[in-house]
Amino acid sequence: MKVFFSGPRDGQLPMNLQASALMAVKLFAKKLNINRLRTNIQVRFHHNLFVDNSHSEGLCESVDSRNFIIDIALYGNWMSTLAHELVHVKQFARGELTHNLQYWKGKDCSDTDYWKQPWEIEARRLQKKLMNEFMNEFEQG
Repeated sequence: MKVFFSGPRDGQLPMNLQASALMAVKLFAKKLNINRLRTNIQVRFHHNLFVDNSHSEGLCESVDSRNFIIDIALYGNWMSTLAHELVHVKQFARGELTHNLQYWKGKDCSDTDYWKQPWEIEARRLQKKLMNEFMNEFEQG
């Protein structure tokens, strides 16, 4: 797994933000069992509350089965959003979710309301679990 970071100002990120994000990605990827996959993940941070016009704090785009782009808004809980979007990387990379967001584990979910989409339910559930594990990791230090 290769991870690349970029920020809003000429791609530069403060060193402490990049270090924190890298530690989080490594822990989340290990817990999701995607740390050994041959993936390229581009994490783009935005100096906004949302990353697009749909009021999303984060987005995950599957370019193909091994290349992913994650957009994260810095003015929210960016680390929790990063955990959520990495769950989507796992779903795409493992073939659980198709790249067009239509099939989940072989079942057509194209008419499913956003809040009831099984991949979003899983991402929200695992996001909380990953954040708790991250916090516990640093408390034990």
